[in-house]
Amino acid sequence: MPMLITLLMGILGFGSWFMTAHSLQQAANDAARASVAGLSATERRSLVDQSVAASRSAFPAPAAQTIGVTTQESGGHYTVTLSYNLSNAPLFSAIPFRLPGGVLQRSAVVMMSNP
Repeated sequence: MPMLITLLMGILGFGSWFMTAHSLQQAANDAARASVAGLSATERRSLVDQSVAASRSAFPAPAAQTIGVTTQESGGHYTVTLSYNLSNAPLFSAIPFRLPGGVLQRSAVVMMSNP
C-alpha cells in the first residue's frame, strides 16, 4: 500500500508539474505572438501584459497573479520570459519528493519585422 500511494503521488505531482510548465509555455508563446502587433517597445510590452493577464484566468496552478514577466528586444528578436514560483502551489510543496526546480521559467522568441 505505501508503494502504491507513493506511485500515485508521483504521478499526480509530475503530471501537475508538466501541466503547469506547458500552460506557462503556452502563455509565453501567446504573449510573444501578441507583441508582434506593437509599433514601439512600450506598446509591445503593453500587449504582452494584456496577453499574460488573459492567460492567468486559465492557469492551472494557484496564485497565477504572481507570474513574473520580463521582455527583451535584441537583434530583431523579441523575447518574452515568464516565471512561476512552485512554492505558490500547495500541491507541489505537499509532495514528499523533490520536483525539478523551484521556479518554472519558460521563454518564447519572435522575430520583429523590419519597418
